[in-house]
Amino acid sequence: MPKATNNDKMEDFFACLSADTAFMSALQANTVSVQQDQCIACAAEQAQFTTTALTLEDFWHLFARHTDKAPLQLSGAVHAYQKWKKEHRNAERSAKRTLANDLGLKDHALPYAKLADIIPDLAIIYRDCEEARQHKRGTILVDAGNEDLIAGATSPTLVVPLEGEDWYVVTPEKSAIFVNTEGEIELVVIRGCCGTRPDILEYVNGVISEAVNDRKGVCPSHGGELIQYGWNAGARHVQVFGLVRNLTKKNLTNDERQQKDGAILGILALTWNLLTTTLPEEVVAPTKAAIADAGLPSMASKDDVNEHGYYLDLPCGRLHFQDADRSPAEAYMSQNYTSPIHQDHLYAPYAFNWVTEHQVYDRRLAKITHRNGHSSGGNYVDVSLRVVIHCAADTAMCLWPAFKHGTTLARPGTWRQGTAINFSTHIKDAYDAAVKAGGIELMCNT
Repeated sequence: MPKATNNDKMEDFFACLSADTAFMSALQANTVSVQQDQCIACAAEQAQFTTTALTLEDFWHLFARHTDKAPLQLSGAVHAYQKWKKEHRNAERSAKRTLANDLGLKDHALPYAKLADIIPDLAIIYRDCEEARQHKRGTILVDAGNEDLIAGATSPTLVVPLEGEDWYVVTPEKSAIFVNTEGEIELVVIRGCCGTRPDILEYVNGVISEAVNDRKGVCPSHGGELIQYGWNAGARHVQVFGLVRNLTKKNLTNDERQQKDGAILGILALTWNLLTTTLPEEVVAPTKAAIADAGLPSMASKDDVNEHGYYLDLPCGRLHFQDADRSPAEAYMSQNYTSPIHQDHLYAPYAFNWVTEHQVYDRRLAKITHRNGHSSGGNYVDVSLRVVIHCAADTAMCLWPAFKHGTTLARPGTWRQGTAINFSTHIKDAYDAAVKAGGIELMCNT
């Protein structure tokens, strides 16, 4: 009996694959992945084609060189899959290019003077801060007209804007940049930074809502939910630098956890890339310099500690941005969050926020009518600058964290969500201590 040639074994190998219903189904359904490695290895073993386990990558290489040895059924399925893959790749590139252009993700931050020329309704306000010693940390903020929300309050309260004082109110349709007499930017509010893509806001808000349901928040004494993500300093009495461990759902599979982590990494990276092209150059440049000087790692999850790249699962499909920057180390997602007057200690000059949703879903419950003119609340207040910024969806903001600030109580029947990038000094201190001790301990078991 003649000895089988390599060509015979190649044909046998392709024939075994053609008879493998799992492999053929994956080709026909356009779901081919590394999971098909087992099909390739089994077919090679059955055909005694090689003693080395073959992979999917090996199959593509062999098929390209020996297409004439493949059965017609296999050849047709492979060619149809490759055609689909090419079309899919081109569609993804087009969708990524359109998204980047719509949001200006490829742009560079502009000086605030140029922003004033191109953004409608952007006001440049020259204003200096005050120490505001009379307004203590922990004071509850409430909008004028919403005093019913503080009836019976035992903590100190402050109604804003204060009657008879020089306060500035930024209404929902207005943008503003506040500059002091030294020429330094103190506060920025830019509306509609993602306005042409409501699908992006819908996706981001969906991920935030899911994160709130899945994870334990911080600042439980404040109103609403504030979910931390990324690197932190652990419990205050321990001070161990590592990844946040706040999942409340302990029965998730690895795939489910990775899917949730990937979605969060994506919207936080989008937040960072959007805000660093939307906010003024005078804000972005020193903040990036402070990040580089601090040396902390980029945003990460248990299974993904890459410095670059993220994806968004949009209705048009998954869009990968392989080379894009990740968010800095510390970020937050909020839902209906309110905080009293406080100050933050950061290693960077500014903190960044993106309000992604704000709506009054029940005007009767909120008791908002055209007559009473109640504010929906949840407004940002910079007490030191004497500024109230009315909350509105799709608002980019940056602030000086050392100023006394907070948010007003929100009326019932309102809904707000957003993301924030922060640079807490105590997290940097924990990182520095870990480096000094000889390395970083990856505290990330959820």
